[in-house]
Amino acid sequence: MSRIRMLGPRDQLQAVLGRIQDLGLVQLVETPETESLTQLGLTAEQERHVRSVRRIVKDVDAAVALLGEAPPSRTTSENLTLGRAALIARRSRRELEALANERQRLEEERALILKFRPFFSTFRRISSSGLGLDGIRVFYLVLREGGERELQRMRIALREALGTGFELLSQPSESGESAMLLAVPTTKGEEAERLLSEAGVQALSLPDQFEGASVGATVQRMQERLQELPEALSGVERERQRIAVERGRDLARIQASVRDHLATIEAMEQAVVTPRAFVLEGWIPSAATAGLERRLARSFGEHVQVETVSSEEWAGDLAPVVLKNPRLFRPFEAITKMMPLPKYGTVDPTPFVAIFFPMFFGIVLGDMGYGLILGLLSLAMRFRSTPQSKLRAISEIGLACALFTIVFGFLYGELFGDLGHRIGLHPIIFNREEAFFPFLGLALALGLVHVVLGLLIGAVKMFRGDKRRAIGKGMAALMVVIIALAIMAAADFLPERFFTPLVITALVALPVLVVAEGVLAPIELVSTLGNVLSYARIMAVGTASVMMAVVANRMAGAFGALAVGVLFALLFHLINFVLGVFSPTIHMLRLHYVEFFGKFYSPGGSQYRPFRHWSARESASTERSE
Repeated sequence: MSRIRMLGPRDQLQAVLGRIQDLGLVQLVETPETESLTQLGLTAEQERHVRSVRRIVKDVDAAVALLGEAPPSRTTSENLTLGRAALIARRSRRELEALANERQRLEEERALILKFRPFFSTFRRISSSGLGLDGIRVFYLVLREGGERELQRMRIALREALGTGFELLSQPSESGESAMLLAVPTTKGEEAERLLSEAGVQALSLPDQFEGASVGATVQRMQERLQELPEALSGVERERQRIAVERGRDLARIQASVRDHLATIEAMEQAVVTPRAFVLEGWIPSAATAGLERRLARSFGEHVQVETVSSEEWAGDLAPVVLKNPRLFRPFEAITKMMPLPKYGTVDPTPFVAIFFPMFFGIVLGDMGYGLILGLLSLAMRFRSTPQSKLRAISEIGLACALFTIVFGFLYGELFGDLGHRIGLHPIIFNREEAFFPFLGLALALGLVHVVLGLLIGAVKMFRGDKRRAIGKGMAALMVVIIALAIMAAADFLPERFFTPLVITALVALPVLVVAEGVLAPIELVSTLGNVLSYARIMAVGTASVMMAVVANRMAGAFGALAVGVLFALLFHLINFVLGVFSPTIHMLRLHYVEFFGKFYSPGGSQYRPFRHWSARESASTERSE
C-alpha cells in the first residue's frame, strides 16, 4: 500500500474527484494543514445544498427500503435533475410509507379478529339465547382449560356483588378453553370489570367497528371482514408493485447518483487548498499507482501531478489493509475476517488457514459417507449463492472440508462409521475405533507442527524490528521441538540414547530464551506446551464422531422390526452428521484463533475503502461486516 499526494488547480478539484471516483482506487484521507495550505470549507450556499442532498438521500433510502426488490421499469428513465429527483424521492417515500402503514393496520386488524375466531361457534350459540343489548354491558371472556373452579368462584363473587343482575353464559370451545359472555347492567359495568381483573380472567376487547352490535351481528361481521381483508391486503401490494414498476429504476438511479454526489462533496472537505491550488492525499495499492498517474494525465494533462509520500512521513499502523490471496485461498478470507484485520505490514494468515483448517476438519470427521453428503450440500449452496458473497465463500470452504473428509475417510476405512469395514474397506493408517493412542499421537504431532509454525512466523515477522524478541520466538520454537523429541525418547518412540543430549540442549537453550524473552519466558514456554496439548481435542472429537456412527449402525439390528431399526439408525446418523459438521468447525476455529494466531497475529488493521461510486451490494456488504 502506498500513500500518494495529488496536486492540481483549485478550480479542477471537483473534476479530479469525479475522475478518482470513476477509477475507484484511492482511499482519501484528511490532508494535514500547513501555513500555506488550509482546509477547504463550504460556503453558506454549499452547506444549504449539502443539507438538501442529505434530505434526498434520506427520502430515497427510505423509499427503496420500503420498495424492496423493484421489478424492471417498462419505461426508459430520463435524465433527472436534482430538483426532479428530490420530488420523486419525497413523493415515493410518502406514498410507500402510507401503504406500509395501511398494510400494518390491516394485518393488525386481521390478527385482532383472529383472536375471536376460535370462539365464533361458541358466541353464535350464546347469541341464540336471545340476549339483547339495551342498557347492558357485554364482556367477552376466555377461561383457560380446567378453569371450572375459577368459573365457580366468579359466579359467587358476581352474585355477592350484583345479586341476580347479571347473566354469565359459558360454552366449551374446540381448543379446550371456555368462551364466555358476561352481561351486566351498564350501571354495574365498572364493578364487574374490577371483579374480573381481581379474578385474573382474560377479557377480549372488540375492535372499535364492532362495538355496540349484538353478539350474532358481531360474529357475522367479523367473518365477513376476515374474507375482505385478503383482498384489501392484495390491493395494497398491487399499489406497491405499481410504484415499483413506474419508479423503481428511477429510485435506484437517484439513490446511486445522490449518494455519489454527496460523497464527492464530503471528499472535497478532505482537501487542503491555496488560493490557486489543491492538495489531496490517500492510500492506493502500490501496483495501481502507475495506472492512476497515466489515467489522470490522460484526463488533465500536466495540470494534475501525483507523487508518492515517503514512508518516513506516515506510520505503518495507519495504512489500510486489503487481503490479497490466490483464488484457491480466497474463500478462507471469510475465516480470517471473523477476527479484526491484521495490521498493515504484518502477516496475513489466510494461506495457512486454507491449508490447515480443512485438513484438521477432515481428520476429525473422516468419513467418506459424511464427506459425500457435506460435498453435495456445499455444491447446492454454491449454486444458490452469488459470486463474491459470504455464502459462496462458505460453500467453497465446505467443499474443501468435504474433500479432506473423504480422503481421511478412505485412510480410516470409514463409510458411515464401521459400515465401511463390513463391506470390505480396510483402514490404511489406523482404525479409529481401537487406535486411540495412535490417533492421539497424530493429533499432538499436528499440534506441534502448527504451534511451531506459528512461532516461526512470529519470529520472521519480528526480525524486521525487534531482533532480540525475534530470536526469542525462534528459540521458543526450538525448545518446543527439543522437549517434544525428549518426551518421545523417554517413551521409547525414539532411541533412548537421544534423551540425554536433548535434555542438555534444552538446558543450554533455556538461558538464551530468558535473555531474549525475559524472565517470564519459562512460563510462556509452559503455556505453549499446553497449546500443543490442546490439539488432543482433534482425537477426542473425532473418536466421539466415529463411535456415534458405530452406535447408529448397531441400532439397525437392536429392534425387533428391521424397518424401525433402520429408521432409528438413519435418524442417529443425521444427528451425528450435524454434530460432526458443527463441532469440528467450532474446535478448529478455536485452535486457529487461540493456539495458532496467538503466536504471530497482530490485529488492528483498518479496511481499505476506496473512494468509488456507490452500489447497493457493496453498501449492504459493508454494513454486514461492521
